[in-house]
Amino acid sequence: MTVPVESGELCLKYGCTLCCHGTKMPLTNLDVNRIVKLGYKVKCFAEKTDQYWRLKNVNGKCFFLEGNKCKIYEYRPYGCRLYPLVYDWNKHKVTLDDLCPHKEEFSPRIKDMRKLMFVLSLLREQLAKSSFRIKIYAKKSHNKFLRRIRQ
Repeated sequence: MTVPVESGELCLKYGCTLCCHGTKMPLTNLDVNRIVKLGYKVKCFAEKTDQYWRLKNVNGKCFFLEGNKCKIYEYRPYGCRLYPLVYDWNKHKVTLDDLCPHKEEFSPRIKDMRKLMFVLSLLREQLAKSSFRIKIYAKKSHNKFLRRIRQ
């Protein structure tokens, strides 16, 4: 029997949390806002990389993992909902992650694949905006530096 990816049925059935350990799951702005509305502060559950927010690890596991359960399961980030569906950048295609011990039991639907591509487009858009802000900041900093030198 195979099950849809986003259902999370297999993860719950097996009590599998392998993907919650050492996570580097990127967060969309939608993910961050949804979790903040639950009462969590961003700095508690996420860390900022150069380009985006991602889930924070505490003692090697996701901030939200408590025992074998996710504290925010119904509100978990899109990447968590869609895992083990991932995009293989080398092959340029959507695939199931080889690290998932139950990957053979998942049955990805076109709907799941489209959602993954949508999430990737959101992250790409966030990255573009972030890079734009970094370039503006760098230019402003450079201009301030030049003004100081000229004085």
